[in-house]
Amino acid sequence: MVFYVKQGKMPATRHTYENKGKLLREELLGEESFEGSYSLLYHRNEPTRIKSIIEVEKKVPRFEFQKIHKLIDTAKVERGGNYINGRVPIVGNDNLIISVSKPSSETDLFFRHGVRDQLIFVHKGGGKFICTQGEIDFGTGDYILVPKGTLYKLQNLRNSVLLMVESRDSISIPQRYLNKYGQIKEGVPYYSRDIRPPILKSAKYGKGNYEVYVDFDDKYIVETREDHPFDLEGWDGYLYPFAINVRQMMPIVGKVHQPPPVHETFSTKSFMVGTFLPRKFDFHEKAVPISYYHSNVDTDEFLYYASGNFMSRKGISEGSITLHVRGMVHGPQPGSIERSIGKESTDEIAVMVESYDRLGMSQEAKTLENKNYMMTWYE
Repeated sequence: MVFYVKQGKMPATRHTYENKGKLLREELLGEESFEGSYSLLYHRNEPTRIKSIIEVEKKVPRFEFQKIHKLIDTAKVERGGNYINGRVPIVGNDNLIISVSKPSSETDLFFRHGVRDQLIFVHKGGGKFICTQGEIDFGTGDYILVPKGTLYKLQNLRNSVLLMVESRDSISIPQRYLNKYGQIKEGVPYYSRDIRPPILKSAKYGKGNYEVYVDFDDKYIVETREDHPFDLEGWDGYLYPFAINVRQMMPIVGKVHQPPPVHETFSTKSFMVGTFLPRKFDFHEKAVPISYYHSNVDTDEFLYYASGNFMSRKGISEGSITLHVRGMVHGPQPGSIERSIGKESTDEIAVMVESYDRLGMSQEAKTLENKNYMMTWYE
C-alpha cells in the first residue's frame, strides 16, 4: 500500500450514483479478497463487456537449479518482439520469473497479468506506461511497479532495455520502511514524494476491436472489446501502479561496510529487491569498502549490472547478470580488496534480487553463459 490518490469524477459516496442518466460503472480493483489494498474505478462503460474470448498458446519457461555460480551476458540478447511477447526469461522458480526485454516493435495490444505482480526496471531508453488509471512517462533508471490485474500498455519505447520481475507474491514497499500509520519513515532510501502514480487523462470513448492479452502463466486469454479499455471518468484508493527513479533514492552508508539489506527497495514473502546506487564509501580510517566474503545458505543472489564501475568483479559489463547460489561462498575476486582500499566512492547501479527459494536458469540463459566464471576466483 502507498498513499491515497483521488483523480477525476466520482460520486460523493462510494457505491452510489450522482446522475441516473449518466451512470458510472464502479469497479473495485482489490487484493486479498476485499481485505487488502484496493481502488475504486469509475468506468463510463461496463468493464465486463467482452465481444469474444480465445486461448492463445504461450511458451512456458523451464528453469534448472544450479550448483555453482553463474555469469550471464544479456548484451547478447537480440532485439525482438514487443513488450508482451519479447520477454526473454533468464532465471526463475515457481514464484518468480526474471526476464530481459528488448522490444523491436510497437503494438496496439493491451496487457494484463492475471496472476503476477510485475516490477519493470528501465535499464535504458524510455516511453509511456498507459493504464486504466492514467499515464506515467518513464525513462532510464525508473522502476515501474504494476499490481496484478492492472490493464496497461507500453508505448514509445525508444530502444528500451527492460529488466522484468514477475512474482506470484505481492511486491510492495518493505514493511519496515513504514510507520504504524502506513507512512514512509525517515531514514529509509526514498520518500512518498519520490513516488509517481499514474495521471488520469481524458476518458477514451471510441468504438473498435481492442484486444487485451491476459497472462495466466501457461497461456494467454485474449479478450476482444468494442469499448476502449481506458474509459475511466475517475478513480480513488491505494492500489495502483507507480514509478520511482533510482537517481532520487538516498543510499545508506556507514563507518564500515553495510550488508545488502540496507539496499532494499521492494519486498515480497519469497524475495527482496535491492538497488546498489552511487554512494560514498565507508569512512572508518581502515575500512575495506567492498563486500566481504559471504556464504548465504538460505538465499540465491541475482545481480543485474546496469552502469558504473563494478570493481568487485572481473569480466562484468552493462547487462551482465551474476547468479550466486546458496551454500557456496562468494565475494570479491583476487586483487579486488587491495584495489578498493583508499577508494572514496562508487558510481555503480545494479539491481539485486535475493530469493529465499532456489533460482534456476532458463535454456535461453544457458546460451548466454560465461563457462569460466567459477575460475575467476582462482586466476
